[in-house]
Amino acid sequence: MKRYLLLFLFFCSVFLTGCGEVMVSENLTLTRANAPKYNEQYITVGFIQTGKESDWRDANTNDFLNTFTKESGFNLIYIDGNSDSDRQRKAMNDLIRQKVDYIILDPIVEDGWEETLERAKENHIPVIISDRQVKADPSLYTCWVGSDFYSEGINAVIWLEEYLEQAGRKDDPLKIVILEGTKGASAAIGRTMGLQKKIQEHPNWQVVAQECGNFTQGEGKTVMEKILAEHDDFDVLISENDNMMFGAMLAMDQNEVSYGVGGKVITISFDALHEAFEKMIEGDLMASIECNPLIASAARKVIQQLEMREPVDEIHYIEESVFSYENAAEYMEERKY
Repeated sequence: MKRYLLLFLFFCSVFLTGCGEVMVSENLTLTRANAPKYNEQYITVGFIQTGKESDWRDANTNDFLNTFTKESGFNLIYIDGNSDSDRQRKAMNDLIRQKVDYIILDPIVEDGWEETLERAKENHIPVIISDRQVKADPSLYTCWVGSDFYSEGINAVIWLEEYLEQAGRKDDPLKIVILEGTKGASAAIGRTMGLQKKIQEHPNWQVVAQECGNFTQGEGKTVMEKILAEHDDFDVLISENDNMMFGAMLAMDQNEVSYGVGGKVITISFDALHEAFEKMIEGDLMASIECNPLIASAARKVIQQLEMREPVDEIHYIEESVFSYENAAEYMEERKY
C-alpha cells in the first residue's frame, strides 16, 4: 500500500511543480521531539545527520527537509548528531526500536557501525549511507550516495598544475600547507589521499604543514594561526572545506600574509559554497572544488526503487564541478547553496 501511494504522490508532485521537487518553507525544522507521528499511509524515514559544523552541512540538511515531505509521501524524522558518533549510534538504535521503514545515515566517522548496522538488518530496515562512508560489510546496508572525495582531491591538484603552467611556473618548487577535515571522516580521508597522490608526483613540491581543523571556520583560524607561527614561508594553502579556508583567511589577514590573485599564497578549498563564489570573484579564493550537498533526491530515488522491489546500485555519485576565480561569476546566479 505504501509504495503505491508514494508513487501516486510523487507523480502528482511532478505534475504540480514540473520538476518533481516540493518546496517548503526555509524555516521548516523537524526535531526528534516534534517529529510527525507514524501513519501507515506514509513512508517513515529516519535521517541521522552529522550536525551543524559548516554551511555545506546546513545546505545538505535543508535539502533533506525539503525533499522528504508529506506531500511526497514521507514522514521524516530528522536527528541532529551534534558531531557526536555515540549520539548517532544511540539515535539509530532508537529508530530501529521504533521500526521505521528506512534509515538514512550520514556518519560522522567511518568506524564503529558494524553492530548497529547488523541490528538494522536483523529488523529488516534498509539503511542508506549518505555523504560520508562507513567501514563495514557492504551487505549490512543498501547503498551509499554522495561525493567522490578521492577524485575531489585529485582535481584540486590538477587545477593547481594547470594554473602553474598557464602562469609560466610549471617547474617552480612549492611549499604547501594543508588544512585537513575531521579525523576519520570520509571527506577528509578521501581528499587527503587524492591530494597526497598527486602532490607526490612532483619531487620539487613539499608539504610543510598538515593540520586538522575539523571542517569549522573557528578551528580553521586557530590552526592557521599556529601554522603561521611556525611557517612564515609557503606558497600554497589547500583547505579541505571552504569554512576552514574562511577562518584561515582571517588569520592570514591578521598576520599580513597576502593571498589569492596577485598575492603570495595560492588558495584552494573544497565545497564551492555561495560565499566561496563571492571570494573567488573578489580574487581572495582562487579555486573551490565542488562537493554537492544536494544528495536527498538520489536517496529518495533509491527508496522509490526499493518500494517497487527494483535492484539498487551499491554506489551513487553526485555530479560535481571545479570552479575558480576565472569562471565563478558565470555560475554565481545559478547556485542553490
